[in-house]
Amino acid sequence: MNILVLPNAFKGSLSAATAALLFKRALEKKHRVCAIPVSDGGDGFLDFFKTLDPAARKITLNAKNAFLKNRRTEFLLLSDGKTAVIETARVCGLGSAKKEELDPLGASSYGVGQILSAAAQAGAKTIYVGLGGVACNDGGAGMAAACGAVFLDKRGHRLGLGAEALLNANHADISVLRKAFKGIKIFGVADVTNPLLGPKSSAKVFGPQKGASPAQVKILDKAMTSFARAIKKATGRDIAHTPCTAAAGAIGAGLTGCFGAELLLGSSFLFQKARLEKYFQNADLIITTEGKLDRQTFYGKAPLAVLKLAKKYKKPVLFICGQCDEQALRGQKYAPQQTAVLTDFAANAKDAQKNAAKYLRRICKNL
Repeated sequence: MNILVLPNAFKGSLSAATAALLFKRALEKKHRVCAIPVSDGGDGFLDFFKTLDPAARKITLNAKNAFLKNRRTEFLLLSDGKTAVIETARVCGLGSAKKEELDPLGASSYGVGQILSAAAQAGAKTIYVGLGGVACNDGGAGMAAACGAVFLDKRGHRLGLGAEALLNANHADISVLRKAFKGIKIFGVADVTNPLLGPKSSAKVFGPQKGASPAQVKILDKAMTSFARAIKKATGRDIAHTPCTAAAGAIGAGLTGCFGAELLLGSSFLFQKARLEKYFQNADLIITTEGKLDRQTFYGKAPLAVLKLAKKYKKPVLFICGQCDEQALRGQKYAPQQTAVLTDFAANAKDAQKNAAKYLRRICKNL
Protein backbone atom coordinates (compact mmCIF):
# COMPACT_ATOMS: atom_id res chain seq x y z
CA MET A 1 0.00 0.00 0.00
CA ASN A 2 1.20 3.52 -0.81
CA ILE A 3 0.79 5.65 2.30
CA LEU A 4 1.21 9.43 2.30
CA VAL A 5 1.83 10.79 5.81
CA LEU A 6 1.47 14.54 6.35
CA PRO A 7 1.76 15.07 10.10
CA ASN A 8 1.19 18.36 11.85
CA ALA A 9 2.83 18.84 15.25
CA PHE A 10 1.45 17.37 18.46
CA LYS A 11 1.74 20.57 20.50
CA GLY A 12 3.84 20.10 23.62
CA SER A 13 4.71 16.54 22.63
CA LEU A 14 6.08 15.74 19.14
CA SER A 15 7.23 18.06 16.38
CA ALA A 16 5.92 17.44 12.88
CA ALA A 17 9.42 16.43 11.76
CA THR A 18 9.76 13.89 14.59
CA ALA A 19 6.30 12.49 13.86
CA ALA A 20 7.10 12.12 10.13
CA LEU A 21 10.27 10.15 10.93
CA LEU A 22 8.39 7.96 13.41
CA PHE A 23 5.69 7.07 10.86
CA LYS A 24 8.24 6.29 8.16
CA ARG A 25 10.20 3.93 10.41
CA ALA A 26 7.07 2.26 11.78
CA LEU A 27 5.35 1.69 8.44
CA GLU A 28 8.05 1.19 5.81
CA LYS A 29 8.57 -2.54 6.54
CA LYS A 30 5.08 -3.33 5.23
CA HIS A 31 4.22 -0.33 3.03
CA ARG A 32 5.65 2.25 0.65
CA VAL A 33 5.71 5.42 2.72
CA CYS A 34 6.15 9.08 1.87
CA ALA A 35 6.24 11.15 5.08
CA ILE A 36 6.48 14.94 4.92
CA PRO A 37 6.09 17.18 7.99
CA VAL A 38 3.55 19.96 7.43
CA SER A 39 2.77 23.25 9.10
CA ASP A 40 0.17 25.97 8.86
CA GLY A 41 2.28 28.71 10.41
CA GLY A 42 2.15 27.35 13.97
CA ASP A 43 4.35 24.65 15.49
CA GLY A 44 6.70 23.11 12.93
CA PHE A 45 7.04 26.17 10.70
CA LEU A 46 10.85 26.21 10.91
CA ASP A 47 11.07 22.45 10.37
CA PHE A 48 8.95 22.81 7.23
CA PHE A 49 11.29 25.38 5.69
CA LYS A 50 14.36 23.43 6.80
CA THR A 51 12.98 20.39 4.96
CA LEU A 52 12.55 22.47 1.80
CA ASP A 53 15.97 24.13 2.18
CA PRO A 54 18.39 21.80 4.01
CA ALA A 55 21.20 24.34 3.57
CA ALA A 56 19.27 26.94 5.57
CA ARG A 57 21.23 28.18 8.60
CA LYS A 58 19.76 28.17 12.12
CA ILE A 59 20.68 31.30 14.05
CA THR A 60 20.42 30.89 17.81
CA LEU A 61 19.93 33.83 20.18
CA ASN A 62 18.23 34.97 23.38
CA ALA A 63 14.74 36.49 23.31
CA LYS A 64 11.91 37.00 25.76
CA ASN A 65 9.17 34.40 25.93
CA ALA A 66 5.50 35.26 26.43
CA PHE A 67 6.13 35.89 30.13
CA LEU A 68 9.13 38.17 29.47
CA LYS A 69 11.75 35.66 30.60
CA ASN A 70 14.92 35.35 28.53
CA ARG A 71 15.09 32.05 26.68
CA ARG A 72 17.26 30.55 23.94
CA THR A 73 15.45 30.40 20.60
CA GLU A 74 16.27 30.46 16.90
CA PHE A 75 15.27 31.55 13.44
CA LEU A 76 16.27 30.40 9.97
CA LEU A 77 18.29 32.25 7.38
CA LEU A 78 17.65 30.48 4.10
CA SER A 79 20.45 29.55 1.74
CA ASP A 80 19.86 32.65 -0.41
CA GLY A 81 21.11 34.71 2.56
CA LYS A 82 18.27 37.19 2.12
CA THR A 83 15.23 35.33 3.45
CA ALA A 84 14.52 34.77 7.15
CA VAL A 85 11.93 32.47 8.71
CA ILE A 86 10.55 33.04 12.22
CA GLU A 87 8.25 30.72 14.16
CA THR A 88 6.27 32.58 16.83
CA ALA A 89 5.51 29.28 18.60
CA ARG A 90 9.25 28.92 19.33
CA VAL A 91 9.49 32.41 20.79
CA CYS A 92 6.36 32.85 22.91
CA GLY A 93 4.85 29.41 22.51
CA LEU A 94 1.87 27.95 24.30
CA GLY A 95 3.10 24.36 24.02
CA SER A 96 6.11 25.01 26.26
CA ALA A 97 4.17 27.05 28.83
CA LYS A 98 3.15 25.60 32.18
CA LYS A 99 -0.48 25.99 33.21
CA GLU A 100 0.48 28.06 36.25
CA GLU A 101 2.48 30.44 34.02
CA LEU A 102 -0.43 31.42 31.78
CA ASP A 103 -1.20 35.13 32.00
CA PRO A 104 -3.50 36.15 29.12
CA LEU A 105 -3.70 39.81 30.20
CA GLY A 106 0.01 40.27 30.85
CA ALA A 107 1.68 37.94 28.32
CA SER A 108 3.58 39.66 25.52
CA SER A 109 4.85 39.14 21.97
CA TYR A 110 7.94 41.28 22.71
CA GLY A 111 10.34 38.43 21.90
CA VAL A 112 8.99 38.12 18.35
CA GLY A 113 10.03 41.73 17.77
CA GLN A 114 13.50 40.95 19.06
CA ILE A 115 13.81 38.14 16.50
CA LEU A 116 12.46 40.36 13.71
CA SER A 117 15.13 42.95 14.51
CA ALA A 118 17.83 40.27 14.57
CA ALA A 119 16.67 38.97 11.18
CA ALA A 120 16.80 42.47 9.72
CA GLN A 121 20.29 43.01 11.13
CA ALA A 122 21.36 39.68 9.60
CA GLY A 123 20.56 41.13 6.19
CA ALA A 124 17.13 39.62 5.51
CA LYS A 125 15.10 41.43 2.86
CA THR A 126 12.17 39.03 3.04
CA ILE A 127 10.86 37.65 6.34
CA TYR A 128 8.24 34.93 6.77
CA VAL A 129 6.67 34.92 10.22
CA GLY A 130 4.82 31.73 11.14
CA LEU A 131 1.76 32.65 13.18
CA GLY A 132 0.23 30.20 15.63
CA GLY A 133 0.57 28.37 18.92
CA VAL A 134 1.42 31.31 21.18
CA ALA A 135 0.61 32.03 24.84
CA CYS A 136 -0.08 35.77 24.43
CA ASN A 137 -2.96 37.82 23.03
CA ASP A 138 -1.57 41.34 22.79
CA GLY A 139 -2.22 42.00 19.11
CA GLY A 140 1.50 42.05 18.39
CA ALA A 141 1.87 45.32 20.31
CA GLY A 142 4.81 43.91 22.30
CA MET A 143 6.46 42.76 19.07
CA ALA A 144 6.07 46.25 17.59
CA ALA A 145 7.37 47.88 20.78
CA ALA A 146 10.54 45.76 20.61
CA CYS A 147 11.09 47.18 17.12
CA GLY A 148 10.70 50.81 18.18
CA ALA A 149 6.94 51.43 18.16
CA VAL A 150 5.48 53.49 20.99
CA PHE A 151 1.91 53.16 22.26
CA LEU A 152 0.43 56.00 24.32
CA ASP A 153 -2.71 56.72 26.31
CA LYS A 154 -4.81 59.90 26.07
CA ARG A 155 -2.40 61.80 28.32
CA GLY A 156 0.61 60.84 26.24
CA HIS A 157 1.93 58.31 28.74
CA ARG A 158 3.71 55.27 27.30
CA LEU A 159 1.82 52.01 27.80
CA GLY A 160 3.35 48.94 29.38
CA LEU A 161 3.51 45.49 27.81
CA GLY A 162 0.67 42.98 27.73
CA ALA A 163 -2.89 43.07 26.45
CA GLU A 164 -4.48 44.72 29.50
CA ALA A 165 -2.38 47.87 29.05
CA LEU A 166 -3.92 48.30 25.60
CA LEU A 167 -7.29 49.11 27.15
CA ASN A 168 -5.93 52.67 27.32
CA ALA A 169 -4.37 52.72 23.85
CA ASN A 170 -5.05 56.02 22.11
CA HIS A 171 -2.08 56.71 19.87
CA ALA A 172 0.63 54.69 18.09
CA ASP A 173 3.95 56.11 16.90
CA ILE A 174 5.61 53.66 14.50
CA SER A 175 8.05 56.05 12.82
CA VAL A 176 11.15 54.38 14.29
CA LEU A 177 9.83 50.93 13.35
CA ARG A 178 9.15 52.02 9.77
CA LYS A 179 12.69 53.33 9.40
CA ALA A 180 14.23 50.14 10.80
CA PHE A 181 12.28 47.90 8.39
CA LYS A 182 12.37 50.08 5.30
CA GLY A 183 12.93 47.93 2.21
CA ILE A 184 12.09 44.68 4.03
CA LYS A 185 9.04 42.69 2.93
CA ILE A 186 7.29 40.77 5.69
CA PHE A 187 4.75 38.00 5.27
CA GLY A 188 2.63 36.75 8.16
CA VAL A 189 1.82 33.08 7.55
CA ALA A 190 -1.32 32.42 9.57
CA ASP A 191 -2.71 29.17 10.92
CA VAL A 192 -6.32 30.46 11.01
CA THR A 193 -8.57 32.80 9.01
CA ASN A 194 -10.25 34.46 12.00
CA PRO A 195 -10.32 38.28 12.22
CA LEU A 196 -9.09 40.33 15.17
CA LEU A 197 -12.61 41.33 16.26
CA GLY A 198 -16.16 40.03 15.86
CA PRO A 199 -17.97 36.77 16.76
CA LYS A 200 -14.87 34.67 15.97
CA SER A 201 -12.30 37.09 17.34
CA SER A 202 -8.87 36.19 18.65
CA ALA A 203 -10.05 36.67 22.23
CA LYS A 204 -13.35 34.78 21.96
CA VAL A 205 -12.04 31.75 20.08
CA PHE A 206 -8.43 31.45 21.22
CA GLY A 207 -8.34 33.37 24.51
CA PRO A 208 -9.58 30.43 26.62
CA GLN A 209 -6.75 28.15 25.41
CA LYS A 210 -4.30 30.78 26.67
CA GLY A 211 -5.90 30.64 30.10
CA ALA A 212 -8.43 33.47 29.76
CA SER A 213 -11.58 33.30 31.87
CA PRO A 214 -14.90 34.56 30.38
CA ALA A 215 -14.34 37.91 32.13
CA GLN A 216 -10.78 38.13 30.77
CA VAL A 217 -12.00 37.33 27.25
CA LYS A 218 -14.18 40.46 27.43
CA ILE A 219 -11.20 42.50 28.60
CA LEU A 220 -9.06 41.14 25.76
CA ASP A 221 -11.73 42.04 23.21
CA LYS A 222 -11.94 45.59 24.57
CA ALA A 223 -8.16 45.90 24.57
CA MET A 224 -7.95 44.72 20.95
CA THR A 225 -10.70 47.19 20.00
CA SER A 226 -8.68 50.07 21.48
CA PHE A 227 -5.52 48.78 19.82
CA ALA A 228 -7.19 48.55 16.40
CA ARG A 229 -8.54 52.08 16.78
CA ALA A 230 -5.08 53.43 17.64
CA ILE A 231 -3.51 51.67 14.65
CA LYS A 232 -6.14 53.01 12.26
CA LYS A 233 -5.63 56.51 13.63
CA ALA A 234 -1.86 56.28 13.13
CA THR A 235 -1.65 54.42 9.81
CA GLY A 236 -5.09 54.43 8.20
CA ARG A 237 -5.05 50.63 8.21
CA ASP A 238 -8.25 48.94 9.40
CA ILE A 239 -7.11 45.72 11.06
CA ALA A 240 -10.32 44.98 12.98
CA HIS A 241 -11.98 42.61 10.54
CA THR A 242 -9.19 41.62 8.15
CA PRO A 243 -8.95 37.82 7.71
CA CYS A 244 -6.09 36.10 9.57
CA THR A 245 -5.45 39.03 11.95
CA ALA A 246 -6.47 36.83 14.92
CA ALA A 247 -3.60 34.43 14.25
CA ALA A 248 -1.03 33.89 17.02
CA GLY A 249 -2.75 35.94 19.70
CA ALA A 250 -3.48 38.59 17.05
CA ILE A 251 0.20 39.04 16.23
CA GLY A 252 -1.15 38.92 12.68
CA ALA A 253 -2.94 42.18 13.39
CA GLY A 254 0.24 43.84 14.62
CA LEU A 255 2.23 42.63 11.62
CA THR A 256 -0.15 44.05 9.04
CA GLY A 257 -1.06 47.14 11.08
CA CYS A 258 2.42 48.25 12.15
CA PHE A 259 4.76 46.61 9.61
CA GLY A 260 2.49 46.62 6.56
CA ALA A 261 2.93 42.86 6.29
CA GLU A 262 0.94 40.75 3.88
CA LEU A 263 -1.03 38.00 5.62
CA LEU A 264 -1.21 34.57 4.00
CA LEU A 265 -3.22 31.51 5.00
CA GLY A 266 -0.44 29.14 5.98
CA SER A 267 -1.93 25.82 4.93
CA SER A 268 -2.60 26.99 1.35
CA PHE A 269 0.67 28.90 0.98
CA LEU A 270 2.92 26.19 2.40
CA PHE A 271 1.23 23.33 0.56
CA GLN A 272 1.72 25.19 -2.72
CA LYS A 273 5.32 26.05 -1.84
CA ALA A 274 6.14 22.38 -1.19
CA ARG A 275 4.02 21.20 -4.15
CA LEU A 276 2.35 18.65 -1.91
CA GLU A 277 -0.69 18.08 -4.13
CA LYS A 278 1.32 15.97 -6.57
CA TYR A 279 1.80 13.30 -3.87
CA PHE A 280 -1.95 12.65 -3.48
CA GLN A 281 -2.61 11.03 -6.86
CA ASN A 282 -0.70 7.78 -6.20
CA ALA A 283 -1.54 7.39 -2.51
CA ASP A 284 -3.82 4.59 -1.31
CA LEU A 285 -4.13 6.08 2.17
CA ILE A 286 -3.51 9.55 3.60
CA ILE A 287 -2.54 9.99 7.25
CA THR A 288 -2.55 13.37 8.95
CA THR A 289 -2.23 14.36 12.59
CA GLU A 290 -2.87 17.11 15.10
CA GLY A 291 -2.66 17.46 18.86
CA LYS A 292 -6.38 18.15 19.17
CA LEU A 293 -9.06 17.69 16.54
CA ASP A 294 -11.69 20.33 17.30
CA ARG A 295 -13.51 23.25 15.68
CA GLN A 296 -10.24 25.18 15.36
CA THR A 297 -9.00 22.50 12.94
CA PHE A 298 -11.59 23.74 10.45
CA TYR A 299 -10.53 27.41 10.68
CA GLY A 300 -7.71 26.81 8.18
CA LYS A 301 -5.24 24.53 9.96
CA ALA A 302 -2.85 22.31 7.97
CA PRO A 303 -4.89 19.10 8.50
CA LEU A 304 -7.88 20.83 6.89
CA ALA A 305 -5.81 21.41 3.75
CA VAL A 306 -4.96 17.68 3.78
CA LEU A 307 -8.63 16.76 4.14
CA LYS A 308 -9.62 19.04 1.25
CA LEU A 309 -7.04 17.56 -1.12
CA ALA A 310 -7.92 14.02 -0.06
CA LYS A 311 -11.57 14.73 -0.87
CA LYS A 312 -10.55 16.22 -4.23
CA TYR A 313 -8.67 13.03 -5.17
CA LYS A 314 -11.18 10.72 -3.42
CA LYS A 315 -8.57 9.26 -1.09
CA PRO A 316 -9.32 7.75 2.35
CA VAL A 317 -7.92 9.62 5.35
CA LEU A 318 -6.86 8.40 8.77
CA PHE A 319 -6.76 11.37 11.15
CA ILE A 320 -4.66 10.66 14.25
CA CYS A 321 -4.98 13.12 17.11
CA GLY A 322 -4.17 13.37 20.78
CA GLN A 323 -7.70 14.38 21.71
CA CYS A 324 -10.92 14.69 19.70
CA ASP A 325 -14.01 16.84 20.14
CA GLU A 326 -16.65 14.66 18.48
CA GLN A 327 -19.19 17.49 18.42
CA ALA A 328 -16.84 19.61 16.32
CA LEU A 329 -17.02 17.01 13.53
CA ARG A 330 -20.79 17.13 13.14
CA GLY A 331 -21.86 18.82 9.95
CA GLN A 332 -18.30 19.42 8.79
CA LYS A 333 -17.94 19.00 5.03
CA TYR A 334 -14.35 17.80 5.34
CA ALA A 335 -14.64 15.65 8.47
CA PRO A 336 -12.25 12.64 8.26
CA GLN A 337 -13.68 9.19 7.54
CA GLN A 338 -11.53 7.52 10.21
CA THR A 339 -10.00 8.86 13.40
CA ALA A 340 -7.59 7.36 15.91
CA VAL A 341 -7.36 9.16 19.23
CA LEU A 342 -4.35 8.70 21.50
CA THR A 343 -6.45 9.13 24.66
CA ASP A 344 -8.33 5.94 23.65
CA PHE A 345 -5.06 4.06 24.15
CA ALA A 346 -3.56 6.05 27.00
CA ALA A 347 -4.52 6.17 30.67
CA ASN A 348 -5.40 9.87 30.39
CA ALA A 349 -4.64 13.03 28.38
CA LYS A 350 -1.38 13.64 30.23
CA ASP A 351 -0.18 10.13 29.47
CA ALA A 352 -1.18 10.53 25.81
CA GLN A 353 0.84 13.72 25.52
CA LYS A 354 3.89 12.39 27.36
CA ASN A 355 4.00 9.06 25.52
CA ALA A 356 2.56 10.07 22.13
CA ALA A 357 5.34 8.27 20.24
CA LYS A 358 4.53 4.94 21.92
CA TYR A 359 0.84 5.17 21.07
CA LEU A 360 1.51 6.26 17.48
CA ARG A 361 3.68 3.15 16.98
CA ARG A 362 0.87 1.02 18.39
CA ILE A 363 -1.58 2.47 15.85
CA CYS A 364 0.91 1.88 13.03
CA LYS A 365 1.16 -1.83 13.89
CA ASN A 366 -2.52 -2.22 12.95
CA LEU A 367 -2.15 -0.70 9.47
